Amino acid sequence: MSALAGIWYDGRGSRRVPARVSLPQAGVLRVEPNHGDPFEVDIASVSISPRLGTTPRVLDLGSAGQVECADGPEFDAWFPRQGRIQVAADWLERRKSTVLGAALATIVIVVLFFEFGLPWIAGRIAERIPPVAERAIGAQTMALLDRTALKPSGLPGERQKALQARFRALVAGLPDVEDMRLEMRDAPGIGPNAFALPGGEIVMTDQLVAMAGSDDELMAVLAHEAGHHVHRHALRMAIENGGVAAMAGFLFGDVSGTGTLAVSIPVLLLNNGYSRTHEREADQFAIDLLRKRGLSPRLLANMLRRLVKIHGENNASMSYLSTHPPTEERIEAAERAAAAK
Repeated sequence: MSALAGIWYDGRGSRRVPARVSLPQAGVLRVEPNHGDPFEVDIASVSISPRLGTTPRVLDLGSAGQVECADGPEFDAWFPRQGRIQVAADWLERRKSTVLGAALATIVIVVLFFEFGLPWIAGRIAERIPPVAERAIGAQTMALLDRTALKPSGLPGERQKALQARFRALVAGLPDVEDMRLEMRDAPGIGPNAFALPGGEIVMTDQLVAMAGSDDELMAVLAHEAGHHVHRHALRMAIENGGVAAMAGFLFGDVSGTGTLAVSIPVLLLNNGYSRTHEREADQFAIDLLRKRGLSPRLLANMLRRLVKIHGENNASMSYLSTHPPTEERIEAAERAAAAK
């Protein structure tokens, strides 16, 4: 009968008592303290700590205290069910190739999550944001932009009304069209730009109106921004950049997190730009909408060329002049669509 030397703690104090532990018969664990009477416990009631390198194993004896022993092969024989799992784990932990493989797998999983998982989650959450919460985010965002970056439009009232009428005709029949509205603002610090806010507001700057060669070209840009609204790209982008907690609050009826997103959305729109997927979705939406309205997708390509000429390819302050994907690639896609009538 094999036995292991260990230290017994009776569970009533901190006194260490040297002891021997053995298995005199199946199902019975015997503990023989150097000072005190030996006792036996049902081995089925004993739990053993996991194997971890060369650290001692701890046998929890319940009301009889616990015994701490150096690790040994006896434990695998005495506790076969736990032993198989622990032996396998110990075998894996001791092999560098396994550790490196696990580290590589972790990196791959993390990358895949941020590349595919997080955008998918953000899209599902954005679809479930209550309209009242989305409008609240948009209103707070607009108020913040009006205080910090935008001024009232300098365009004549009749000119603004004409552009708004063209915009309403452009988006007629689209999903959530009742929420879409065009706002004009003077933005000398931003320049030619347009962006869609949560809740349906689409802002177009006086500088963009002045830059365009025609109102049809302006409609191409607004069709692109309508695509961002329909696909809820601003909300999805904010969620992907750290607004998950706030969005979870909306799902449970707490709209107190709207302020956080209202602050983050202008920064993301004007500094970071949309993702590759978002830009392509909005471009395709604009191409399809322009065709339905009897307008050429080449109008979008023309506006992108004008924007590149003014701002340069790497200017990140343009919500739709993004380097992801490169503007030239987007121009070519619009030209191909125009040629495929």
